[in-house]
Amino acid sequence: MRINLAILICLLTLSTSGQNRDDFMLRQVQAIETTRADEDFSIPMLDSVVPNYRFIFTAEEHWLKVNTRVQGLFLPYLHQQAGVRNLVVEGGYAYGWMINRFLETGDSLYLMRALYDPPTCPRNQARFFQDLYAYNQEQPETNRIRVVGIDYEKSGHLAIECLFHILPAKPLTAGVRDKVRELMEMYVMEYEEREKELKRFFRQWYKEVQERKRAYRRYWGDEFPVFEMILENTLQGFESPLLREFVYAYGDQKKREERMYDNFRLLFKMGKFNPGGFYAQFGGIHTELNPGINWGYKTLAQRLNEERYSPVYQQVLTISKYFRRLGRIYEKFPEEELFRNVMDEIGFDRRQEIVICRLEGNEDLFPTISQDFQFILIIDEDMELERCE
Repeated sequence: MRINLAILICLLTLSTSGQNRDDFMLRQVQAIETTRADEDFSIPMLDSVVPNYRFIFTAEEHWLKVNTRVQGLFLPYLHQQAGVRNLVVEGGYAYGWMINRFLETGDSLYLMRALYDPPTCPRNQARFFQDLYAYNQEQPETNRIRVVGIDYEKSGHLAIECLFHILPAKPLTAGVRDKVRELMEMYVMEYEEREKELKRFFRQWYKEVQERKRAYRRYWGDEFPVFEMILENTLQGFESPLLREFVYAYGDQKKREERMYDNFRLLFKMGKFNPGGFYAQFGGIHTELNPGINWGYKTLAQRLNEERYSPVYQQVLTISKYFRRLGRIYEKFPEEELFRNVMDEIGFDRRQEIVICRLEGNEDLFPTISQDFQFILIIDEDMELERCE
C-alpha cells in the first residue's frame, strides 16, 4: 500500500490564557504530503498516541469513495505504529473469512464473491483489498494482517460458502447428516435457485441445532461456538433492516451493537484474531464513545471500551469524521454551534485536504463532544460528495 494522501494535522489545544481561536487555527495547522514508502509515513499528532491503544476506530459515512482512501491510509500506518494486525470489518464472519481466503491464496474469486453479494462498494473495496494483499506479501507471515467480521451476516450466500469450506473433516453422524448434506447441495446450486431456499434452510437448521446440540457439538468440536454464531448472525441478517442502510429509522440498532460486541468477545476467546491490535472503519454511529448523550444506548465502541470483560477494556481510540450533512449527530451537544463553526472554518480554509483534529483534552472548548470523540477527521466537501464507483 502506497500512501498518496495529503493530510493536515490540526491540534485543538486551546490554552486557558484566552488564545484567539483564529490565531490558534493558523499557527497550529501543519500540512504533510507524502508519497514515501509506508514505513516512512508519520502522523505526528498520533505517533505517540496510537501505541497506547489496542482497538482503533475510524468513522465513515457509507457509500463514499473516500472511505477506502482513509482505510488505505490508516491500516498500514497503524500496523507499523501500533502493532495492529487485525482489520475488523462491518460485515459477518463469513464475509471476513472469504476476504482472508483471498489474502491467503491470491485467488480473486474469493474476493469477488465476497464483495459483489452484500451491499458494499465493490470496485473501491476490491482495490483496497488487492493493495492489502500486496502489502501482506511484503511482510513476514507472522506479521501479516487478518480480516475478521463481527457483524450480522449480510449475505446468506457467503454463509453457505464459508460453512461448506470449514466443515469438519470427519464422518457424518446420524444427528447431523441430513442438514450437512443439504448444505453441500446448496453450495453447488445456481445463485437464483439457492436464493429461494436460504431463509428456509437457515431457520430449519438453526432450530435443529438447538434440538440436537449434543450431536452438533460432537461433530463441530471446539469450533461449535463459531458455527452456531454464523447461523445466528445469518438469521439476524435476514430479519434486520440493516441492508437498507437506514438503521436510524428502526429499532434494532441497540440489538445490533450488542451482537457485534458479543461476537467480538467470542471470536477473541476462540483465538480467531492475530496477536496484536485491532483497526476498524465502521459507520460513525458505531464509533461513539459516549453515545448516551446522543442515542440513549451503548454503541460498539462504548461497549468495547467500558464493559469490564471486554478484551480491550479502556483501550479504545476513536478517530471520528465530521459529518456535514448529518446534523442530527451533533444537535444534542450544548456546544453544537461552536463545534460546527470551527469544523467548517478549518475545512473551508484547507480545501482538497483531509484534516485530523484532536478533541480530547479540550474540555473548555468542547466539554461534551470531547467525551464522545477523541479525534475527528474533516473531509473536503468535494471529496465527501464522491460516491462509490
